[in-house]
Amino acid sequence: MLTRYTGMSAKSQSYLFTFGLLLTFLGMALTDMWLPMVVGAFILTGLTLEAWIRVIYIMPLREELRTLHREVHKLQSELHSIKDE
Repeated sequence: MLTRYTGMSAKSQSYLFTFGLLLTFLGMALTDMWLPMVVGAFILTGLTLEAWIRVIYIMPLREELRTLHREVHKLQSELHSIKDE
C-alpha cells in the first residue's frame, strides 16, 4: 500500500484521509445510510492509520537509513584507502 498513491505527498494523503474520515463520521451522524457509511469508515480508518504511520515512522526511518548508508560507504572508502597505502 505504500506505493499506491504516488501523485500526492504522504502528509497530504494523511490529511486527506483524516478529513474524509471526519466527513464519514459526520455523514453517519446526519443520515440514515448506516451500512455504506460504516463500510466507508472502516476503509478510511485503515487508510488514515496507514498514512499517519508512514508519515510519523516510516519516512523518518528511511531518511535515517539513507544517512547511515552514506556514512557506511564513506567509512568503507576510507578503510579501502588506508588498506591501499
